[in-house]
Amino acid sequence: MNLDIDQHLKTLDISLLAEWDVLAFLDRHGTNLVSAEQIARLIGHDKGAVGAALEKVTSAGLVQRSRSSQGVRLYRLHPMKDPSQQHSFKDLMNLASTRSGRILLIRTLQQRANGAEIRKRSGLHLA
Repeated sequence: MNLDIDQHLKTLDISLLAEWDVLAFLDRHGTNLVSAEQIARLIGHDKGAVGAALEKVTSAGLVQRSRSSQGVRLYRLHPMKDPSQQHSFKDLMNLASTRSGRILLIRTLQQRANGAEIRKRSGLHLA
């Protein structure tokens, strides 16, 4: 099952829990006129992490956003035309609908983040 989760996350280009939580929030709540700070408060992440997550999922084409007006934007999930993205998102949402599935998803994302940090630190460093 972990291999499927990992592949689904790769298909969606999701590597951090905040990115997943932003997508799940927008899926559950539809189109929203909010700020990154408001989303952060609602999903329990800090504003910086949510801002970066919104930037990543927007640039990946998973979320559409309007221009900023008085600090808020209109956010909504972008319709996924790629069948593999649709399938991956649906499977991950089904998995995350249970407590045990959410824990498994969180652990997988934490392992991916830890692996990326280790790879980043193990590179050649010049003093």
